[in-house]
Amino acid sequence: MEFNAPIRILIADDHQLFRSGIISLLNDDSEILIVGEAETCTQLIDKYFEVQPDLMLLDISMPDMSGIDAFKIIRKKDKEAKALFLSMHDTEEYIYYTYKVGGKGLISKNTIKGELLFAIKSIHAGNKYFGKKYDSAKLKEIESKYRQTTVSENDDYVHLTVRERKILEYLSKGILSNEMADLLKLSKRAVDHSRAKLMQKLNIKTLPEFISYAVKYAMANKMLEDE
Repeated sequence: MEFNAPIRILIADDHQLFRSGIISLLNDDSEILIVGEAETCTQLIDKYFEVQPDLMLLDISMPDMSGIDAFKIIRKKDKEAKALFLSMHDTEEYIYYTYKVGGKGLISKNTIKGELLFAIKSIHAGNKYFGKKYDSAKLKEIESKYRQTTVSENDDYVHLTVRERKILEYLSKGILSNEMADLLKLSKRAVDHSRAKLMQKLNIKTLPEFISYAVKYAMANKMLEDE
């Protein structure tokens, strides 16, 4: 009888409860084997080359650097590295963001068990998975839509302050206000105030619209491109 080796998974997320929940879900499946976990990107990079997983489940927002940046570091040494990104944001901008750096998929942290298992097994089989409605044709459409993003001298981007640019950069990587406060050495209240003023300055009314703008800004400034 033919024996198929389990899919070896490395999980990286800075929240212990979330990691434990994912591990609990995946441990029920005999086709999956958890070979390691990390709560920082530094740990992830070291652990990756120690255990050589088939696939990383990788949070975009991590405390020491973004999951995207960690993945790029790993990919420089191992072009075959595979990552399924996890995020609270799974909009087209984030799909382009992760697809552009070589990610094999992106799903919401709120996804159900069945979709997570399907994504893992689909990627392991050589496919990509960015959600049920994103087939290869749709991914090409998204890539064509966003790869033309550029910054001109007359663009609104050039009128942003240094703090505003940093806020957009961090927001594009899924970093929340309390984490931004630590990175900017400000209070969370000061960060929230700056974010609110920036939304007003840009005439942006909703958080999804703000996130979309931030990701486009980051792509335009080559923050989301391969180095």
